[in-house]
Amino acid sequence: MKSLRLQRAGLYTKGFNCLGDCGTDHGKLPIYCVEQGFVKKAYASDNKEGPLDNAVKNIQDKGLQNKVIPLLADGLVYLNEEIDVVSILGMGGRMIVSILKTADLSHVKRLILIANSENFLLRDFLEQAEWLIIAEELIKENGKFYQLLILEKGLMNLSNIEKEFGPFIIKEKSENFEEMLKLLLKKLIVAKLEAKSDSAKKKIETRIKELEEVLM
Repeated sequence: MKSLRLQRAGLYTKGFNCLGDCGTDHGKLPIYCVEQGFVKKAYASDNKEGPLDNAVKNIQDKGLQNKVIPLLADGLVYLNEEIDVVSILGMGGRMIVSILKTADLSHVKRLILIANSENFLLRDFLEQAEWLIIAEELIKENGKFYQLLILEKGLMNLSNIEKEFGPFIIKEKSENFEEMLKLLLKKLIVAKLEAKSDSAKKKIETRIKELEEVLM
């Protein structure tokens, strides 16, 4: 599997029984996790027939029909007692929150999440829902940065900046993190020069200072 995001996410399914992959698209993650022996079984779910057809073909090509189960479903309505790890990758933070809010997660021991946007909103919800971040990675793929979140049940108390970028990601200060923040700072400096009012400039200056402090 070529996708670094899926490879890194897959590693966190190790030792669990059954994966529920929501928004599976081509089914690459559940196929990979079963092939590697990370999980014994997986469900590959999507709410669109086209992507699910692709997943079905890939599952059949690998001869994994009995171990990777394709499902046409909205969200995580299919969760059952055997599914103990759930992955949702590649959706907006707001959409992931909506899916998790309506799911019965009582048997789920671990969440593996990558939001394409609105990470603040996602972490804020997870904190309130009593999910604890146990690991994070900032992954760069195809010129974009993705925040991988691994959670288990527990309490946490995050600052606003931690909700945006992640406590583990901030602490690690990886090369990817430094690169991402420097790109954000460059955009802010240009925005400050183009700002029409003093209040707008001041707001941007406050944001620049906040990001510079995180980089220190």
